[in-house]
Amino acid sequence: MGIKVVQPKLFSALVKPFLSQGRKRDRTSLASLLMAGAALTALGIAAPAGAVEPLDVAQTTPVQPVAERYLFGQTPQPNQIGQGYVVMERTGDRVYGALYYPSSSFDCFHGQVQGTEVAMTIIDSYDQEAYSYSIALAEGPIVAAGETARELVPFNLDGFSAIDTLSDNDHRMLDLCRGVVAHVR
Repeated sequence: MGIKVVQPKLFSALVKPFLSQGRKRDRTSLASLLMAGAALTALGIAAPAGAVEPLDVAQTTPVQPVAERYLFGQTPQPNQIGQGYVVMERTGDRVYGALYYPSSSFDCFHGQVQGTEVAMTIIDSYDQEAYSYSIALAEGPIVAAGETARELVPFNLDGFSAIDTLSDNDHRMLDLCRGVVAHVR
């Protein structure tokens, strides 16, 4: 990638005020000038040839946290009538998901992992009223998900068992809740 040369007027507009300030007390700091130069470089613009030594700058793409989906139940078996379940998607410390009983309605939530709990705002499916709730994280080391221990869950909800298989219905609820919480935030 070639370096573009900035027009002398643009370079002068940045540098001349800095150089002409002399001993004024409110002089722009060198750090500010360097930040402006870095901004120009990021835009593909550089100082006139010979004014500054070219630097090789590695271009990096910010790493996005991976979204992971989890299912927790009051019992280790999925889809048991009369048992409560939490299905959630976690990206970093942010979560959203659904609280449900099989063959019943479900409520969506969004929130974040805060220390030893998951703090969430639950949106009631009937009246769309929002209220705060939290679920404690279980203490202890990383736990195996399910009987096969194919995957490790980085956290576990206190009073719930991690279940390693999400059903199509679990994924459907997560997809619906993603849309619901996007309109609430």
